[in-house]
Amino acid sequence: MSLLWECCQIPDFVKKTYGNHYEVISNVFKYLNTKKGKISNDFMRHQLMKLDKLEGNVDSLSNRIANVRTWSYVSNKNNWIENQDYWIEKTKLLEDRLSDRLHEELTKTFIDKRASVLARGLKQDMEFNTKILENNEVMIDNQFIGKINGLKLELDFKKGALETDIKSLKKAARQTVGPELERRIQIIIETGLVEIRDDFKIYWNKSSIAKLVTGKNYLNPNIELLVDDILEQNLRQKLIIFLEKWLKNKIEVVLKSLIDLKNLKEKNSSVKALAYQLYENNGVLKRSQVSEYLKNLEQNERKILRDLGVKFGRYHVFLYRLIKPEPVSLRTLLWKNYHQKYFNLKPPTFGLNFLDDNKFKNNSFMLLCGFEKFNNFYIRIDILERLFVQIINSNSDKGNEIKMTAEMLNLLGCTKENFKKLLKSMEYKILEKDNDIFFRYVPKKSSKKPDKKIQKETPFGILKNLNFS
Repeated sequence: MSLLWECCQIPDFVKKTYGNHYEVISNVFKYLNTKKGKISNDFMRHQLMKLDKLEGNVDSLSNRIANVRTWSYVSNKNNWIENQDYWIEKTKLLEDRLSDRLHEELTKTFIDKRASVLARGLKQDMEFNTKILENNEVMIDNQFIGKINGLKLELDFKKGALETDIKSLKKAARQTVGPELERRIQIIIETGLVEIRDDFKIYWNKSSIAKLVTGKNYLNPNIELLVDDILEQNLRQKLIIFLEKWLKNKIEVVLKSLIDLKNLKEKNSSVKALAYQLYENNGVLKRSQVSEYLKNLEQNERKILRDLGVKFGRYHVFLYRLIKPEPVSLRTLLWKNYHQKYFNLKPPTFGLNFLDDNKFKNNSFMLLCGFEKFNNFYIRIDILERLFVQIINSNSDKGNEIKMTAEMLNLLGCTKENFKKLLKSMEYKILEKDNDIFFRYVPKKSSKKPDKKIQKETPFGILKNLNFS
């Protein structure tokens, strides 16, 4: 059994046909299991004779080399073979011959004369005539070597390219394409025509040149360049400084109200406390979270926050400018980048105010997008406030009863049946009279009284008593 196990240790260099390798193991074991206990010269000669052929393509040559290596391994096993030294030398010579032939075939088949021409030119310190065509193809001395994609050179070499030839192409490119990449960086800096997309990458001229990575907080991401290693360190530094400044400026402009809230210098502790909570919650707070606190917020304190873009709504306290498409896209992008998850979550289609879709599962993300959930429905929070204004301004002669109007349905963009379901989830009672629909607010009574001690221990209670001066 030990002999069979040892035979099974013969490596499968071919790694293509298991049956062939099993046959090798079987033949070796048969010879070693005879009285003589060794593989014969005739058998070895016959095996190598089948492999001693220099014609064929890359695959056939590679396959022969792999088979020769198997018999080289067998030859090197102590006491496995007759005339061991002879077969060790024989297998080595055959492998070398086949390897030389493979190199020639690779050079002929996969590496055209470009690499050789460039390599010779580099040795002779020749200057190359480089052209960057309109389609970004790179020509060196009328030889196509690849394409520039953004700030990366994509060399045109195929599978099987030899490392020495690849280095020659890269070295030639460094001398010639380097200045073109430097020129492009200067154009990027001068024009500032870059954009950030949902894949967290920054694009110039439809090609990615950098990507966002996690920073100290979600409004301050770090940037990692996606550029060719041809670029010198000083050019990389120049580009990264520009992109960091560009991104910071974009965040400060698009999310200005959130940044202003963060940088608020107000000494009033009540204002500071609410501003802090709003910033920590990405510009959206449910009113129920801060209802007791808002009762004690003076009108002059509210005005300070209103001037910063804070809206005190019936259901939410929020920065209304952040509900627009561009701020929503940027905030959610930065939020996902910082947390490094929720990558599959996308904001609802802009223009929709009412969603009846169970595919939205993450309520925190939806609130970040500006949508509040009521049972199976999501309503945009600014539209929800406009609906509430329509309700309280309704000219109804039915006392506390409000008539459902077409304007309400049009505002939300939902059906009458869905609107009725929504009203019920918002604690309104539905009444149908003379083919008209009325509703009345009937809030659920709460038997619990707020604990003043607990209120003082909330973040608002603690922040309100802090001295910010």
